[in-house]
Formats: sequence, C-alpha cells, structure tokens
Amino acid sequence: MTGQVVAEEAPGATAAPVSQWAGKVLVVPLSGDVLGDGRIGRDLERLLVEADAAKVAGIVFEINLSESADLAAQNRLLDQISRLSVATVAYVNTSATGSGALIALAADAIYMNPGGIIGGAGLRRNPVQASGAEDKSRSAADENLARDESILKARARSLAAAKGHRPEVAEAFIDAGIEVRIGEVVISEKGQALTLTADEAARVFEGKPLVAKGIVDSIEALLAAEGIGPEFERLSPRAYGETSSRTKLTRSEGKDEAAQIETGEEKAEADLPLFGRRDDTDYKGKVVVLKVGQDTLATGKASFDFMDRTLKKAELEGAKAVIFDMDTPGGFAWYTEGLVLTSLQNVSIPTYTFVNPRAESAGAIIAMGTDHIYMRPAATIGSALVVSGTGQDLNESMADKVTQMIIGTVRNVAELKGHNPDIAEAFVTRNKEVRIDGVLVHEAGNVLNLNTVRATEVIGGRPVLAKGVARDLEDLVAQESLAGEIVEATPLGMEAFAHWVQKLSFLLIIVGLAGAYLEINTPGFGFPGIVSVLAFSLFFFGNNLAGNLAGYELFVLLVVGLILIAVEIFLFPGTIVAGLAGSAMVLAALGLAMVDRVDLEWKWDGLPGAVEWSSLFQNSLISLAAGMVGALALVLLGMRFLPGTRLGNRLVLAGAVPAGASLPAQDSRGAIEGAKALSYLGLEGEATTDLRPSGKGKFGARFLDVISEGEFIPRGDHLKVTRHEGSRIVVVKNDS
Repeated sequence: MTGQVVAEEAPGATAAPVSQWAGKVLVVPLSGDVLGDGRIGRDLERLLVEADAAKVAGIVFEINLSESADLAAQNRLLDQISRLSVATVAYVNTSATGSGALIALAADAIYMNPGGIIGGAGLRRNPVQASGAEDKSRSAADENLARDESILKARARSLAAAKGHRPEVAEAFIDAGIEVRIGEVVISEKGQALTLTADEAARVFEGKPLVAKGIVDSIEALLAAEGIGPEFERLSPRAYGETSSRTKLTRSEGKDEAAQIETGEEKAEADLPLFGRRDDTDYKGKVVVLKVGQDTLATGKASFDFMDRTLKKAELEGAKAVIFDMDTPGGFAWYTEGLVLTSLQNVSIPTYTFVNPRAESAGAIIAMGTDHIYMRPAATIGSALVVSGTGQDLNESMADKVTQMIIGTVRNVAELKGHNPDIAEAFVTRNKEVRIDGVLVHEAGNVLNLNTVRATEVIGGRPVLAKGVARDLEDLVAQESLAGEIVEATPLGMEAFAHWVQKLSFLLIIVGLAGAYLEINTPGFGFPGIVSVLAFSLFFFGNNLAGNLAGYELFVLLVVGLILIAVEIFLFPGTIVAGLAGSAMVLAALGLAMVDRVDLEWKWDGLPGAVEWSSLFQNSLISLAAGMVGALALVLLGMRFLPGTRLGNRLVLAGAVPAGASLPAQDSRGAIEGAKALSYLGLEGEATTDLRPSGKGKFGARFLDVISEGEFIPRGDHLKVTRHEGSRIVVVKNDS
C-alpha cells in the first residue's frame, strides 16, 4: 500500500486540488478545535463538499477528539457527513470521546486503533451555575441542559440507525442513566456514560460488533480491510484552507484572448493637451474608472462633487459600468453618505468596487453602495467607525446618535445592493456580532475588518462580502465580461487646478469687479483694467474646465454688461436703463458660470435624484453674493487709502488740468519754512472733473488733485476740503 502525506505543520506545504483526487481515498485528520465555530471548522465543511463532488474513492476520518464542541457547529457537520455520497470510515486513532464519538457514529464504518477509546459524549454541566448561582438560574440551566441532551440522544440514535450501528449503545454514550444489555451481558451500567476500549468496541454480540468493525494499527491496514484504495491522500482542514486561499489569491497570470479588453483609450488619455477637459471624453459603451486615492475622501466636497458628476455623466452617456478603484484610509462621513444614498442609487448601469488594496472607513461604506465588490489578493475592507475630524472618538451621546444614523444608512444600501446588512453594520459599530447560517463570522467587541480570504469566503452558498479576487482592473473586467474601453475619469491636465478655481470663485469675482470699477473711474486703460481682465479670464476658464456652464457665451454676456454700465456712466448718466440692464447681465453671467453643467442637464431631463432648483443654484448664489460684498468692501478701502499711495497717484492722469497743479511751497495764508506741506483744510472751490471718487478741483487760482469721501461729484459742483493729509486732499460736496 502506498500513501502520500501532506503535512500541515510543514511551512509552505501544498496539496493537489481536490478535483485531482478522483479514485483515491482522502484521509482527514480531526483533532483540536476542528469542530469549533472558527475558520478550521468551515474549512472542514468545504473540504467535504469538494471531496464529495470530486468522487473520491472514500473518506477516512482519523479521529483524535476528546472535547465537546459547539452544538450548532457539531450538528451542521454531522448532517453534512450523513449526506455524503461517498463511503466514509471513522478511524479512532487515540480518542473519540465527546464530539469525536458522534462523528464516528455518522460514518459508514468504525475502526479502532489498538490503543483507542470511544464514547463519553455526554454534555457537561456549567460548574458555576451548579455550585454558586441562584436556585432560579440553576433550574433554568438544568432545563436547558436536559433539552440539549434529549436532542443529542435523538441525533445519536438517528445516526446509529442510519449507519447500521447499535442505537442503544449510541444513546448510552450520552446518557449516564441508561443501562445497556445484550442478552445476559451488561454492556453499560447506570451511573456513567459509556466509554469503550478498542477490544470492547470490537467485541461481537449476536453476530454483530458492538461498535467497531475491526482493530487496525494503520491507515494502510484499514484500507486493506475495507477493500478500498490502495492510494490515499492525507489532508487536514487547516492545510486545505491554506491551500485553497493560496489558490484563490494566485490566479493564473495568463489572459484569455477572448477576454482581452481594448485599452487604446489609455494612449488617447496620454495624448490629451495640458488644458484638456473631462467633457471631451465620451463615456458611451465604455468602462469608467473612478480612482479613490489616499486623500480623495478627505479633501472636502470637491472630490465628492467630481464623483457625483462622473456617475451622472456615465449614466447620461450610456457607459457600460463604473468601477471605483479603491485605495483609501477613509474620509468625510457626511459627504460619503450623500454619495452612497443618492448618487450611487440613481444610476442604472452596474457599479463595482475594486479594493486595491484598501477600502477602509468611508471607502468601505462606498463599496457597500456599489453592486459588486472585488478584492486584490492582499486587500482589506472595513473599520468604518465614525470618529471626529481629528481622529478621536466622539463623546458618548454624539457617538450613539451618529452611529445609529450611519447604521441605518449602511444597512439600507447593503440590502438594496444585495450585500449582507449585518456585515455592513459590523463595519461601523463595535457591538455587532455576525453569524451567517449559524456560522460565527465576527464577534462583538471590535469593528469588523475583512481581508481578501475572509471577504470572499463562501458560507451558505454565497460570499461573505466580495464577489471574487482580481489581480487588476483588466482582470476584473474580464471576469465580468464587460466589453469596452477602460476610461479613467480622474481630472485631466489643468482640470484639477480648475476645481480649486471653482472653490475660490468668489475671490476672483471680488478682484474682477473691483478692478473694473476702478478702471471705469480712471481715464485711459491701466493697471486696474488688466487685473480685472485677468481675474475674470481665470474665473471663466477655471469654471469651464471644472464642468460648469462658464463658456464664451457667458463671457460675452459679462463684457456686454460692463459696456452698458460704462455707457450709463459716461454717455447717458441718469438714464438708469442701460445701467440696470448691464448690471443684470453681469450678475447673470457670473452666477450661471458657477452652475454645474451635468447637474443642470440632469434636472432639466427630470432624471431620478436630481436636486431642487434652489439647491442647484445655491452655491453659485452664495459665491456671487460673497464676491459682490467683497468687491464693495475693496472699493471702499481703495477710496480711503489708495489715493495717498504712490500707486494711487499714478492712476490719476495729471494732464486732465493745466500744468502747475502741484502744491506750492507757500500760500497767501503764509509760507511755512522747511519741508512741511501747507494745509488746505477748509478751502472751498469747484470740481473741474468728475470725482469718481478722485479727480481735480480749482481752489482760487490753483488746481489740486482731490478725492471725495466716497460719493460721486459731477464736474462743476462746489467743493470743500475736509481733510488734508500730506498729498491727500479729501473733499465733500459744498451745497451752502
């Protein structure tokens, strides 16, 4: 007889796929916590399913178990063994007591090692309850124990009868109050659960062994006695689990030519100019990839707006699918909730998350909102406990409130997308225990985080969370048979900078309006005009690249509006119509320029999840209002401080009045020796130019550079000097 042993203790040990074991006998060592509620127990169950499907010649359970097991796990395994279509043999190597005895009874035949024992499968009473608990608690515990013992005895009798063993002996393994007689021979006396040595178990009564079919000292001898084999493979549940995980995580590197996807778009992306736009890419029939990097979810609303716009654009243009390429430690909970509850639920195209290699915190919540999840071979997902912006735990009352809101969200989206809502809840709270079909997946007390093996583990016929393992995006697309080019929807060229321009639009409005005002009130074209043109150009350029309505049309509307305002001031002052029309055009151009193009189209078409009109224009109106208030404040500050500066003096043309308008060294009031300037406080005169607010005035025989206190003073009005500070002369309209 020959056999091959796969040693579970040997580092790096491997085993042949179970599908290659057809015609061989599989020897499964059972020891330690193999019947626990943990991974080894689940590996054993999967091993038996695969061996049965592979049509092995037989399964030998090499038993060395002496402890009681979790009843749910034990019953699940016993049911599975009893349903196997291949022959099963129990080999009691050293001890088959407790759960080991029941496994032996579930096999078609039992063999004993010369030194083995079998039996003693009764349940243990909790010593704390038996000795120190209150009478009421002890009574309830006794009732539960009696119930469990009754169920276990029925299970033992049923297994024994089905496999041709003696039901009365099986029951005596559990119940110490049963006496077993065969003829005149007392096999088991009352008072202790039955336990048998090898010789006793193999003793023949009335032509039939008491329990064991024979006594053998090796697997080879057992196979010879049963007439199966001679080849066998020994594989422990632990070794099977490790091999299965390695096989799952190291899929073949070869690619099926039929599954190849077109990647010509990658070169097209690389050839885009520096100032390329996202809207230049048509998503029709393509697989759109949204990269979620280290800080994508933690840099504010702009990133979430970008993902939201991309999802809507993909839906509108008929993309094949959207894949979130995820490598993130987390980010803002509230923005994430909006993306998951609204954006992801309002698209009909398939959505995927590729955990590459981290989807922690907010990333895990986004993943739950997609239709399918794939993992890289070494990846993690979970740990979505809500914390403060500094990473600290929230106070108790706030933590409870926020956690319950997030639990409601993640359970809702998990159910909508077909994921396990208990897994989703365990991601965001420490208090959730997760069981799937009676199998303990996660204990309460810690936030759940799954690695690739655990996330793709199949329990009850479906994965715990992730649909499968993929090496890269191309592998995922091939597994899902998604035909079409891969298009990465990350910002292109100057678009990333444009998003910052979009966020700071109100500052550009301030600079642009203030510069335009100063330029209109200054003869010729100078520095304020240049600054205004640059500010508005950057404003429209950035918002255009960011996907807003800013474009040539609105820029022209802005210019026409400014021209009408200038016409009102210079050509037809007091008509009001041109000024009002120009102001309306300027405000409309600036306000509409900051409205998202895709959001507006989504609302216009009446698609699900579209925002209200007020929300659509809310951010634009806020930025516009802030810009106007800021521009007004800047103009007033300029009136107050600019005329006294060197730059302010340069902005006023000296040629507007006759030469010699500078301050004289002395006056008719009397000369002041030294470098001190004369005081013109209280002088009265006449404006020789419009004061907007700066200009010229004639005071006696002298022409002086003056500035009003903020009001517009037409040429010819009477003036009075109220302040004289160095070269800065401030006047007011003198009506007296």
